[in-house]
Amino acid sequence: MIVKRFTLIVLLSIFFIFRGKAQNENTCYIQDHGIHITDTSKLFLQIDNNNFVKNNEYFGQVAEGYTLLGFNLTPRVVYFPSTKVKLSAGGNFLTYYGRENEVKVSLLLSFQYKLHPKLDFILGNIYGTVNHKLIDPLFNFERFLNQNIENGIQFLWNSDRVFADLWLDWEQQILQDDPFQEKFNVGLSSNFLLINQESFKISVPFQNLIRHEGGQINSNSEEPLTTIFNNATGLSYSRPIHSKFLHHLDLTTYVVNYQDLSPEKRQMYIDGTASYTTLELTNNHIDLTLGYWYGEQFVAPIGTPIFESYSRTKFYVEEPIRQLAIGKISYQKNVFNGINLGFRFEGFYDLLGSNLEYTWAAMVVFNEKFFLKAF
Repeated sequence: MIVKRFTLIVLLSIFFIFRGKAQNENTCYIQDHGIHITDTSKLFLQIDNNNFVKNNEYFGQVAEGYTLLGFNLTPRVVYFPSTKVKLSAGGNFLTYYGRENEVKVSLLLSFQYKLHPKLDFILGNIYGTVNHKLIDPLFNFERFLNQNIENGIQFLWNSDRVFADLWLDWEQQILQDDPFQEKFNVGLSSNFLLINQESFKISVPFQNLIRHEGGQINSNSEEPLTTIFNNATGLSYSRPIHSKFLHHLDLTTYVVNYQDLSPEKRQMYIDGTASYTTLELTNNHIDLTLGYWYGEQFVAPIGTPIFESYSRTKFYVEEPIRQLAIGKISYQKNVFNGINLGFRFEGFYDLLGSNLEYTWAAMVVFNEKFFLKAF
């Protein structure tokens, strides 16, 4: 019965893709990091807003279900003093409906400098979450909703053949005798275009992520230092499809690794491996992804939890081997200048446990900048 339900979801997804009008599933959520000549010596008010509801229906032992319903609001002033510099200052406000008296507020300040026509340096508030273009097993899309702000250092390289994003996201600072640990993430997300033909492209995505929790000056010295390393190396085949309803096809396969680099090993597994294969079909509004995940003793602290081999919330619950058949559909549409409507559905069928789990989300994303003054 569950297999039939999963098959029905996939068939319906395929049907709906032909009703849309090619873009990646996260295209409308990615920020423009360019410094444009036309903006030189101009001051803008930029407003980024994301209203969201995300419902996780997880029924297995590894991940637990819950619902997020709220909004992110990020107003800031942005100034371009030259053709190579961008300065911005503002704040981020995150709240959940039903808990409006609990608002998480973050102050934002960012300096961006174009070191080279293809290379940007950012210090302060960086281009984070979905902008890193990491795969779901390494980086949970949900962080775009509830942990959208990243601060630290970033180097961005964009050229016709190479995309590279090297960053440090400093999540939690500690001072002398603080009772908690420092936390930060270091990542490298890259894609190298090997073959660029009119009829097809072949590229190599290469992704690394290190999660560290520790410190030497916090008061709780008995809390262990933890350093987790994840890597994904892939091969991607991409080609345009000249059809009225289908515009693009991407077939990508990854070898994914996990390793506990902590001095004292306290994770359930010291290391693990996985394979992740996806077939992505897109048109102007809809992205359909079919995938397969096979993981052995896999751990990824900030990845989507359903891919892991143990439970983060239930003591000593583990599934050393995870096999998932994945169906994902994403709909995006620009409904007005700067306003995008997005829907996402993801289904995961556990091939070993014969269990169907799924998530769905709806979002209204507003990104627009308003001219204030020229200098």
